[in-house]
Amino acid sequence: MSDGYLQDVENCFAAGWSDGLPVIPPYGSLVEAMLAALGWEATEVVGAIPSQSIEIRAEQLAATAVMAGCETRYGPLLRALSEALVDPRFNLSGVEVTTGGVAALVIVGGPIVKELGFAHEANALGANARPNATIGRFAQMVRLFCGRGGGALQPHGTVGHPGRIGFLIAEHPETLWPSFHTQLGHAPGVSAISVMAAEGPNSVNNHFASTGAAVLETIADCIAHSGTTNFYYRHGAYVVALAPDHAELVTSDFSRDDARAFLMEKAVRATDELVRLGRIPEVPRADLDVVAGTMRVPVRDPGRIHFIETGAPGGKFSAVVPAWAGSRHDVSREIPTS
Repeated sequence: MSDGYLQDVENCFAAGWSDGLPVIPPYGSLVEAMLAALGWEATEVVGAIPSQSIEIRAEQLAATAVMAGCETRYGPLLRALSEALVDPRFNLSGVEVTTGGVAALVIVGGPIVKELGFAHEANALGANARPNATIGRFAQMVRLFCGRGGGALQPHGTVGHPGRIGFLIAEHPETLWPSFHTQLGHAPGVSAISVMAAEGPNSVNNHFASTGAAVLETIADCIAHSGTTNFYYRHGAYVVALAPDHAELVTSDFSRDDARAFLMEKAVRATDELVRLGRIPEVPRADLDVVAGTMRVPVRDPGRIHFIETGAPGGKFSAVVPAWAGSRHDVSREIPTS
C-alpha cells in the first residue's frame, strides 16, 4: 500500500469524510463506476430536504457508497436504498439530529440475500459479511453526511447506539411466514429493501418455552417495558426478529396476524403506572388518547408490529427492535432484477 493512498485516507478524515473509521478514498474513477452501477448522472438530484435547504445529488451518494466499501454489483440495491433514505416520509434530517439517537435500520429480503451473499444466520443483527457491513454503513453515512445540511445542523442523540455505524438485518431466503416485505405491500417473491429509524435491539431469551404463546408473551414483556419510547406518542413501531427455534414454535401456533393481535393484547402497562413513573405527563395532550384507569399498548395499530425471520438455530433467543417514536412511516422499495 503506497504512502500516497494512506495520506488520502488521512485527508478524508481531515475533510470530515468519515464516520470515525477509515474510508476508501472516493477517487473519480471509482465514483464514476459506482454512478454507472446506480444508473444516475453525477449531477442528478435524487432527493431534497427543502426545510433545511439540503439537496442530495447522485454523485454524493455514489461517493458515499465507495467510501463505505460497497461493490458496484450492489448498484440496483443501493439505488433502491438511496431512494428510500431520501424519501421525505423517512425524515432523514430528523433521524440524524433527534435526541433519541436512533439509526437507519436497513432490512433486506428476497432472492437478493443469496445473490449478494448477505449473512442471515449467526449474529444476523451484527454480521461481519461485506454486504451487511458496507451497505449498513452506507445508510448511516448518508444519514451522517446528508442529514445535517453540510454541517449546519448538529446531532443531539443523548446516548445513541452502535447501529449508527451500521445496522442491517437480512432475512432468511426461505421463511415459515411470508417474507418481511409482504408486511409493507410487496409481493412474496420479489427482493426488497426497507428502512426505518430504530433504536438498538433488545435480546429476548426464553430457552424453556414449549409453546408459541409463551415465546410471544416473553416478547410482549420486552416490547412493553416501562422505558420504551413509544408509550406516550405511540407513533413508532417494533420489529420482532424471530430466530429459528422461536420461529418454529410461534409459526406453528399462530398466523402472523394472530401473533400481532396477541402482542397487542399482551404488550400493555397500566396508564396510571406510566403517569406515576413520569413516562406520561399528568396533563397529556388530548390527541394522544391517554385514558386514566386503562391499559396502554405502545402502538396504535397491529400493523406497526413487524416480524422478520433471521438468525441461527441452536439458541432460543429472539430480539425486539423499537422504531423511533418520531417516525410514523417505514419506507420500502422493490429491488429491480436484471
